[in-house]
Amino acid sequence: MIDNKKALSFEKKIDIFLNNNFLILGLNTANLGTRYFKEVIKLAYTSNYFDIKYKELCSLVSQKLNISIRKIDSNIYSSINSININLAKKNFKNLFNIDFDYFYIFPKKLTILFVNLLNNNF
Repeated sequence: MIDNKKALSFEKKIDIFLNNNFLILGLNTANLGTRYFKEVIKLAYTSNYFDIKYKELCSLVSQKLNISIRKIDSNIYSSINSININLAKKNFKNLFNIDFDYFYIFPKKLTILFVNLLNNNF
């Protein structure tokens, strides 16, 4: 029973951490795609994938949530395309320690950046 509470609190900490950083980056946390994106990042982080294959992560999340891969991928892509670019440009360097570039504003690239961020903070 205590182990479940510890695991749950750890997962809650990761959720809060990701939500806060999504807001800092300019992602809308109420967007369904952002929620799916958070699940992809958490799966990549907790599974310790060293070679992150974004499509495989989407497939695993689709099985977990019982939603089609296409819907998950489409919603994540829409969420990231609607990012607040002004916030992203302003906060990208502080968050990821690299200069902002549109090259990084894609699901696969952001997944890698957020997994690295989680590895550095937890």
